[in-house]
Amino acid sequence: MTDTAREADLLTQIERGDASPKILDFAARGMVPLPPDELVRAIASILASGDARLAPLAEKSFRAFDAASLKSAVLSAGVKPEQLAVVARHTQDAGVLEPLIRHRAVPDETLVWLAERVDAPLQDVLVTNQTRLLAAPLIVERLFENPRLSPEIRRRADEFLEEFFLKKERERDEAGDLEEAPEEEAPAAPAAGSVPVDEAGLSEDAKGSLFARVATMSVFQRIRLAYRGNKEERMFLVQDRNRLVSSAVLKSPKTRDADAETIANMKSVSEDVLRGITFRRDWMRHYGIMRAIVKNPRSPIDVTLSIVLRLNAKDLKVLASDRNVPDAVRATARREVSRKER
Repeated sequence: MTDTAREADLLTQIERGDASPKILDFAARGMVPLPPDELVRAIASILASGDARLAPLAEKSFRAFDAASLKSAVLSAGVKPEQLAVVARHTQDAGVLEPLIRHRAVPDETLVWLAERVDAPLQDVLVTNQTRLLAAPLIVERLFENPRLSPEIRRRADEFLEEFFLKKERERDEAGDLEEAPEEEAPAAPAAGSVPVDEAGLSEDAKGSLFARVATMSVFQRIRLAYRGNKEERMFLVQDRNRLVSSAVLKSPKTRDADAETIANMKSVSEDVLRGITFRRDWMRHYGIMRAIVKNPRSPIDVTLSIVLRLNAKDLKVLASDRNVPDAVRATARREVSRKER
C-alpha cells in the first residue's frame, strides 16, 4: 500500500470512528502523518464525536491551525458536514468562512449560528444563497438578531420575504382570489367587561386555541396564515417571535389602519414590527398610529425622536412626563413644549 493510500485510510478510520484508541490519541495531539487539510478534518471529527477524554487535546491542536489549513480543509473533496461545523466555530477569518458558508455540505444549524455573528460581507454571502434560505428560513430570522446587521442586508432580507414567501399570495390577490374568499372575521366580541382581553383584543381562550393551532405549523404555514388569516389570527401572529411571520401581518392586504393602530399600541410586538409600521407612509399619515408609535416604549428610538415633533401640544405635555418612554423621547417632548410656550 502506498503512503498516500495509507494516509487516506487513516483519515477514513478517524472519520468513521473505527481508528484504535491509540491512533485517536495521537490524532487529537496532531501527531499523525496527514497533510494539514486532512489533519484539520481528522481533529474536527474527534471534536464532533464529543469524546470527553480527547476533547481538550483536540481543542488545543485545532486552535493551532492557521487560516490556510482551515480553508484547504473546507475546500477539500469529501469534507464532512460535522467537520465544517467545527471549523465554523473555531475561526472568524472571512477567507475561511466565505467558502464554508457557500459549501453545499454545511449544516443548516451552522449557518443559523453564523447568521447571528458574522460581519456585513459574510451576511451578504448568507442572503445570496436563496435556495438554502428557502429550506431553512431560520437563517434569515437569526440574521435579524445580529447586532452588526447592515441596513443593506436588512433591506435584502425584507425583499427575500416579499419575493419568495408572499409572491404567490400577491398573485392570488391580483387574480381576485381575495375577493372571492373574503376575510372571515373573528366572532363578535362579548359585552365589554364580560371576558377579559389582552392588548391585541384576544381572550385567554382565543390565545390558547390559536397557540395550539400554530404550534404544529411550519414557518411557511404560519407566514401564509399571517397574510391570509382573519383579524384574530393576524393579531396573534404579529406577536410571533419569527420575524418572517410577524412581518407578513404588516404586508397583508387585510391589515387595515385600525389594525395598524392596535399593533402600534402593543407592548408584546418586536421592535422590528413597530419599525415596519413606520415604513408605511399611508399608515403614518394617521395621527393615532403616529402617537401610538411614540408612546410605545418598545419603538426604536431613532424612529420615535423624529415623530415626537409632529405631536400636538396636548400629547407633547403628556409625553413630557411619561415615565414609560425612553428618557431621550421624554426630554425631546419637554424641549418641544418649552419651545412652543415661548
